[in-house]
Amino acid sequence: MTRSMLGLMAIVIATAPAAAQNKPEEVVNKAIQAHGGLTILKKFPAGTSKIAGKVSINGMDFPYSGSLVFTIPGRVRSEMTMKTPGQNVTVVQVVNGDKVHQTENGRTSQLDEPVQRELRESAVIQEMSLLYPLLDTAKYTLVAEADVPVGGEDAAVIVVQSKGLKDTRLFFNRKTGRLVAMQRRGLDPNQKAVDEVTTFSEYKTIDGLVVPMKSKVTHDGKPFLEIIVAEYKPLEKVDDKPFMIE
Repeated sequence: MTRSMLGLMAIVIATAPAAAQNKPEEVVNKAIQAHGGLTILKKFPAGTSKIAGKVSINGMDFPYSGSLVFTIPGRVRSEMTMKTPGQNVTVVQVVNGDKVHQTENGRTSQLDEPVQRELRESAVIQEMSLLYPLLDTAKYTLVAEADVPVGGEDAAVIVVQSKGLKDTRLFFNRKTGRLVAMQRRGLDPNQKAVDEVTTFSEYKTIDGLVVPMKSKVTHDGKPFLEIIVAEYKPLEKVDDKPFMIE
């Protein structure tokens, strides 16, 4: 699954009256089955995708295309070429454990610590998207909250807590079990803290794995990023080369 444009709509998440809640582990186990089952998810700890969409910055939309490769734990590489007036800008971001690196049109970027933390967190989120790691009680703490409507349908809400991760809410459709949204505190391009909500839709089954082919990200309720997956390839393993940082 794809989140990390590191990590990435029109949605209203309203507080609903308290209702009977499943144990968070039950919600996650149902989601695991809805996304292909434990065997399939564990078979493919890595993947590549070709993506396109648009980024909205200061009221202007910029189309982009790019690619993503990941493997868990903790390694992600994204490449995005954005069309701006007068030139194209290609940004490459690499996370390899605690190490992060970014280039813009081939030149190394100097990243402030908050940006580095955000990139590391994107790798954790990529791992979370495989769902079964959430059941590792040594790494993750799960807390159930009352259901809320997402896209007009009830969704179970699980708060995920972990070292190196800001509290993250995951929303699972009650009927299908699929992950339909994620909410966390993120950073906008100006490094301002924002309420970041990502929605996932247009699920497709690929080699038994059920993955979203479209995602939308908002910052403080305003459109920020749209991701359309043109091609996704689940992988059992991936070469180390894409994640090398000198």
